[in-house]
Amino acid sequence: MGRLQPRFKSLEQSRTRRSPADLHAAAVRHFLSKRYGAAEDRCRQALTRDPKHADSLHLLGLVHWQTNSPDLAVDLIASAIRCNPNNHEYFLNLGELLREQNKLDEARKSFDIAIKLAPDRAAPWIKLGNLLRIQRRYDEVLLTYEHAFTLDPNNAEASALSGGVLLELGRYEEALAKCDLSLAISPDQVEALCVKGDCLHNLGRNAEAAASYRRASELEPGRVSAWRLLGKVLEQLGDRDGAILALRRARELDPSDAFGASVELMRLGADEVSEMPAAYVRRLFDQYADTFDTALLERLGYRGPQVLLEAVRSACLAHRKPAHFRHAIDLGCGTGLAAAAFAEMVDRFTGIDLSPAMIEKARATGLYAQLKVTDMLEGLRSTPDSSVEFVLSADAMVYVADLFPVLKEASRVLAAGGLLAFTLERHDGDGFTMGEGRRYAHSASYVRASIEAAGLVVLQLEQQPIRTERGVPVPSLGIVAEKS
Repeated sequence: MGRLQPRFKSLEQSRTRRSPADLHAAAVRHFLSKRYGAAEDRCRQALTRDPKHADSLHLLGLVHWQTNSPDLAVDLIASAIRCNPNNHEYFLNLGELLREQNKLDEARKSFDIAIKLAPDRAAPWIKLGNLLRIQRRYDEVLLTYEHAFTLDPNNAEASALSGGVLLELGRYEEALAKCDLSLAISPDQVEALCVKGDCLHNLGRNAEAAASYRRASELEPGRVSAWRLLGKVLEQLGDRDGAILALRRARELDPSDAFGASVELMRLGADEVSEMPAAYVRRLFDQYADTFDTALLERLGYRGPQVLLEAVRSACLAHRKPAHFRHAIDLGCGTGLAAAAFAEMVDRFTGIDLSPAMIEKARATGLYAQLKVTDMLEGLRSTPDSSVEFVLSADAMVYVADLFPVLKEASRVLAAGGLLAFTLERHDGDGFTMGEGRRYAHSASYVRASIEAAGLVVLQLEQQPIRTERGVPVPSLGIVAEKS
């Protein structure tokens, strides 16, 4: 052991003499191997020797980006830019960081500088296109991706991204052509294969779509969405057993089940009907938030808030109750459509919704004194006893299987004489079931029994359609109950 000591010292001495460039190179190797602690150590050693070593400042920023310190990452990359304002990659990464922080104007400036510094590189144009896509400036997005592809005809990403945008726009044939072009350059792109599958599915070419999703799942066996989509098209091809296997695989890969494989399994009768996974409901409505009002009101003929408004007015008139409430809770408030309908009746609204994106839309209306991002049951549980006069839920309890726990909590928070008004989808059997629309449908007898078991009295229970699906009215119920 004694003989090794001088060699050990020599290594230490040589390490202390390493240049900033050598230390940065070592840091890069650690970073690429995801050894972020070691990468940070080498960067800091380099900066001890040269505090203005731009590459080390930049890489240290990337380390902090990967380790969830985005503000520090921005500061470090900005410092690198001050030391070397001519490196387009610094501006690209700064723009990406700012985009992730939703600082879109600042991100745009950073990408513009990157393009100015490297106008013939495809990457800055692609990053700019991604930013424009967030802003839904689709014509500009497509032109930007097309320019990136012109600069680099072997850039499979630019063509695949164009395909994704065209898919969003419903231009399926054009999107498919872009995906095929991208896959001709690089055949094993999972994202492009999934977009291609979506295009084929929307064009009614389900056998080809299944082949595309299956290939994506082979290349990336842990990709939940590929298994979920494969299950969908296999069902439509009549392969129920294959669909169930694919859906079970999706759920195994993601126990939170954000893609709702369990909802499909319930609908197919492969699993017993139970509550929907919260992650699925949250993801569904986060995605739906921007188009929610348009889709419901213009395409689905949605009139849930109006049905409830008429039902509450009728119940109050029939039972000689004032149609005015000091404090109301809007369960599953969504974008605020129900609160808008009842605004003249209610002094103070509290909105509860599982979807952060929906809550932000509701906040923008100015109709709510308080908003909570949580599920209906937890939102009610955090509300004091007998503290509100009205609980409202328009088209939200269709995502609840067993109504009793929510009804029981609603009863607890209602003051004596307070009202509960909500809508449901109806079925003519017993209890509740999962409908083809991937929402629960409840029988009138089950609803009435659940209301009474929760200590409420039914004032009104009417069968009225509140929306259409594929042009057909959906059998529904409008309910008003009172806490006696």
